[in-house]
Amino acid sequence: MFDQIIQEIERQGFSTRPHLLSLQDLTEANKFFLSHTGDFKEALVGSKSERKRVESIRGDLTLWLDPSDAPPEFRKVFRLLDDLKAEMNKKLFLGLKDYETHLASYPAGSFYSRHKDCHEKESTRVLSFVFYLNQDWSPQDGGELILYDKNNNEILKVEPTAGTFICFLSEEFPHEVKAARRERRSLTGWIHSKELC
Repeated sequence: MFDQIIQEIERQGFSTRPHLLSLQDLTEANKFFLSHTGDFKEALVGSKSERKRVESIRGDLTLWLDPSDAPPEFRKVFRLLDDLKAEMNKKLFLGLKDYETHLASYPAGSFYSRHKDCHEKESTRVLSFVFYLNQDWSPQDGGELILYDKNNNEILKVEPTAGTFICFLSEEFPHEVKAARRERRSLTGWIHSKELC
C-alpha cells in the first residue's frame, strides 16, 4: 500500500486510496464524533493576528487532536500516519517530521472555497491528508474535494466516501470542498518539515 502511495506522490503529487479504513474504524470514529459534538469549534480564516469566522469562505467546525495523546478510536490512524511518514522519508527524502490533525464536520450546505494549504511564507506543511469518515455516503450527498493544478484546471475530484484516504503535496495544489447536502465528516491534517511544539 505504501509503495503505491509513494509512487503516485512521486509521479503526480497526490494519491488516493478507497476503503483504507475498515468498517470498525469508521464505527469507532463516528461514535467519537457523536460523543464530542459540543467540543467542535467554528473554523476561522485569516492571519494569526486577525483570525475570524467567514462562512462565505469556509463553514466547517473542527476539533483538534493531539497525535502524542491520541484517543483510542484514532490510534490506528496515527500509527498508519507514522508508518507512512517513515516510508516517505526513506524513499522520497521529504524530511517529514511532526504532523497536526483535526476532525472536521461540515454541516449540510457548508463548503470550503478554493485555497492552498501553504498560505503563509513560513509554512512548513509538506503533505496534506484526509481520511473520510462518513458511512453510507452517496454521490448525491455532494461534499467532493476538488484538486486544481497551478493553472486552475481541475485535475481530481474525490467523493468523501467511507474510509477513503487522500494525500497530496501541500504547496502544489489549490483545492476546495464542495457544499455537502448532509453532515460531512473527516480527519484532516498536515505533515510538516519541522518539529511542532
